[in-house]
Amino acid sequence: MRRWMTWAIGLALVGGAWGVIQVTPTQDDAEAPFPLVAEIDQTATARGFAVTVTDVRLGSRAVAGAWSAEGTWLVVDLEAEATQEETGTLLAHAELVFDDAAYRASERPASLLRTGLTPGIPREGSLAFELPPDVVSGTATLELGVNDDPRLDSLVTLPIDLRALEPADEVELLATGWAQR
Repeated sequence: MRRWMTWAIGLALVGGAWGVIQVTPTQDDAEAPFPLVAEIDQTATARGFAVTVTDVRLGSRAVAGAWSAEGTWLVVDLEAEATQEETGTLLAHAELVFDDAAYRASERPASLLRTGLTPGIPREGSLAFELPPDVVSGTATLELGVNDDPRLDSLVTLPIDLRALEPADEVELLATGWAQR
């Protein structure tokens, strides 16, 4: 075999190996959740649950019954129900994701976070996110799921343009209860 052909075959093999590396998913890609993009007032059905975000509000004070707190609060009103299991389905993953940061729903006020869901009987309520004041000038993605660790599971996602929200002095969380349809 001629020397130039050996070099050509070697370069072709190196190029092919580089191409395989480029198309092979990383470990993070292989474990990524399956996002289901939703819109406000649109029901999104994921594995094990269905959710409808009904409203998104921004305020400088959050109120839930006798509890209240000052700060920058994003309150998300929603309805959620289980679709498969009678017991054990909880809205366990609720995060607001920005470019480089994620904020979990606050556990301080009474909310739908970790509330049990039942098939066919939707629960309504709110989730509250306490945010730094500088992030309300951007876009975020709300992520909702039934597992704390959303890897290899479905997530309902909702893009939120925080610049489009009119801030209020006070935002009240809906009392968690059975949805009236």
